[in-house]
Amino acid sequence: MAERRKPATNDDKSLETDRQFLERTHINVLLRELLGKIIANRPEDPVVFLADFFQSQLAEHQSSQSQVQRAVKLLCMTHHSQPVFELNVREAYDLLMKQKINKNLRGINGTLYTELLWELCRTLPSSVAMRLMKKLECYDHEAVTFNVFKSSVFTCCIFREFVNIAEKLFASLDIHKNGKPDNVLCEAVIGQLKVALGSSSSDVKRIIESSYNVGPEVLHQALERAFATSKVHGFYNSEQFVAEACETFLSKV
Repeated sequence: MAERRKPATNDDKSLETDRQFLERTHINVLLRELLGKIIANRPEDPVVFLADFFQSQLAEHQSSQSQVQRAVKLLCMTHHSQPVFELNVREAYDLLMKQKINKNLRGINGTLYTELLWELCRTLPSSVAMRLMKKLECYDHEAVTFNVFKSSVFTCCIFREFVNIAEKLFASLDIHKNGKPDNVLCEAVIGQLKVALGSSSSDVKRIIESSYNVGPEVLHQALERAFATSKVHGFYNSEQFVAEACETFLSKV
């Protein structure tokens, strides 16, 4: 599999200079081209010329979008908990089914499937995304059925949400706002996540029990026990906490 470029995080983007932003988005190239055309053509109505130029650029951009990008847009139109989401998954699958695999065959192979999943996971930390992809990967030449496609798409969407919650959970444990919460706090919370995910299943009673295991009262009790028994205190960073939290999720995939 070709090496994937590490997705830019919010922190990466916040450290960008104005020049780096323009270069990354190629806006500087587009504006130079536009100014060159205006000077060369000297239109009677420059505003109309500007509008026409950007309209043509938009049309060209949209027409060049790959089927995978269009499928990702369909999948991101609504939250995965909504009933219509499954219809969007089917539409995305049917869209990709039109892709040519060879001269005589159309459909979704492992290469196309993997590309789609990477697009869905591109906002995740790269190490976490790699772990998930290892769980979901298919051979490049393998034909991907709708059930496999649907299951993997749902998994990616739920996992993205889980990572987001883990990041917020880390922030809530970071009492001093220095990016280094106490490891006793973090390990106690991760321990409860493991208990909750370890007991989860499709049975309604077990699901309720799982949610109870990460409820405020049980978490408070777990933290009290951890501080009472632990004599060694260190610090967690965000990447470490999210990675360990994600391992509890990935163990169920």
